[in-house]
Amino acid sequence: MKYIAAYALLVLGGNNAPTEDDITKLLKEAGVESVAADVKNVVSTLKGKNLNDVIKEGQKQLTSLSVGGGAQQSSAPAPQATTAAQTAPAAKVEPPKKAEEPEEDVDMGGLFD
Repeated sequence: MKYIAAYALLVLGGNNAPTEDDITKLLKEAGVESVAADVKNVVSTLKGKNLNDVIKEGQKQLTSLSVGGGAQQSSAPAPQATTAAQTAPAAKVEPPKKAEEPEEDVDMGGLFD
């Protein structure tokens, strides 16, 4: 994905036919290591194609994908195994009590006088 993004950035910057060196240089400047085979694959796949047309074709394919809707829930919950920990009464755990601190008068420099 980073190679395609670099290719797209170069096209948007005015380079209509980015080379492998262009993409590698851009990624290096961004602090990203590139794999030469992957860069070569992107360049060879997009060579001679208009990036805007490629994006439009991709968007058409995305409309046929199912991208949500949530999972279906079963009508009844699955039975759970009963363990000794579940059958024993739970011990009540009380949170530790905080020691109350006395209020101190804070001098606000006559702010509310």
